[in-house]
Amino acid sequence: MQTRQALLVVAVFLAGCGGSGASSSASDPSSVPSTWKAVATGFDHTVGVDGQGTLWAWGENVYGQLGDGTTQQQSTPVAIGSGYVSVAAGGRHTVALAANGTLWAWGDNTYGQLGDGTTTQRSAPVQIGTGFASVAAGGFHTMALKANGTLWAWGDNSFGQLGDGTTNDQPFPELIGSGFASMAAGFVHSAALTTAGALWAWGDNGAGEVGDGTVTQRNAPVKIGSGFVSVAAGLHSVALKADGTLWAWGLNAYGELGDGTTNDRSSPEEIAAGYSSVTAGYQHTCALAGGALSCWGDNTYGELGSSTASTCTVSATPCSLVPIAVPAFPAVGAVVAGGWHTAAITPNGALWAWGDNGFGQLGDGTLTWRSAPAPIQ
Repeated sequence: MQTRQALLVVAVFLAGCGGSGASSSASDPSSVPSTWKAVATGFDHTVGVDGQGTLWAWGENVYGQLGDGTTQQQSTPVAIGSGYVSVAAGGRHTVALAANGTLWAWGDNTYGQLGDGTTTQRSAPVQIGTGFASVAAGGFHTMALKANGTLWAWGDNSFGQLGDGTTNDQPFPELIGSGFASMAAGFVHSAALTTAGALWAWGDNGAGEVGDGTVTQRNAPVKIGSGFVSVAAGLHSVALKADGTLWAWGLNAYGELGDGTTNDRSSPEEIAAGYSSVTAGYQHTCALAGGALSCWGDNTYGELGSSTASTCTVSATPCSLVPIAVPAFPAVGAVVAGGWHTAAITPNGALWAWGDNGFGQLGDGTLTWRSAPAPIQ
């Protein structure tokens, strides 16, 4: 079992409206926007892009993961720069794309996860490359897609999560393959979808999170199935098929697979139908069905956003083994699950967050945990 010191996380990136480039200078946080286009959650920090392409960050900042040039934590959003269109948050690092296709990164760089060729921590954005179209950040590794469908990866490779056939860390972006449309970076495993809907996965597989029916570590991509349209990864994996069915596999200690058990699964298992998007946190999952939000799995810090979660039989920890509704929202446009907190954007662009707030990662100006969604401002 991973402890709370094990760092995950998962990122969501949504297209926003930005300028032609990226400016990395911090600005006055007094004018926090009311309309958001994208949000990403790391282990204990959160980043978002507003409608004008300004990037904001808040929460833990010990490794400079907020990008404001300091290592001081922030409990309210601080403007980092402008001209951005998407962002991803790893365990202790952040990566973002500018409207001109340049990729920027900052924060922890112990394993080369920033991709600048060093292992030097960065407290402000540094440019990594050009021509990128989307990005994902895992525990200590990063992946990105270029517009031509080539997949690149760098950082920690202890469990083969880069997919290059080795377990050697890489401080520069390394070409993994071509023909891909999207990807997901979990704690120490990865997954990607081809343009034809084929799902491939690799990396740590101790709980079956790769999904190939084994618990054998995979240092290179292996094909898992077809007909998928999206995938997300934490210590487990979840994916949607074109027919709206939700599938899950991997670690299930807190019911994060949503199948009513705490049994790990080494191959994809159908959970439910009717979903339109899904996100995976460290050990919880959230999904949307027609704008209605449901979450399941670990609820130690209220990250499910509902008081109806029960206690797990095995772990004696608050959790839900099946999807439960998050009652606060009439509708949700996008949701992203982090380490032990969750954030969502409503259709009108309002940003809400809930769960662990020990470092101010909810952005509400407090350090108070929230078991129900609260607005950022």
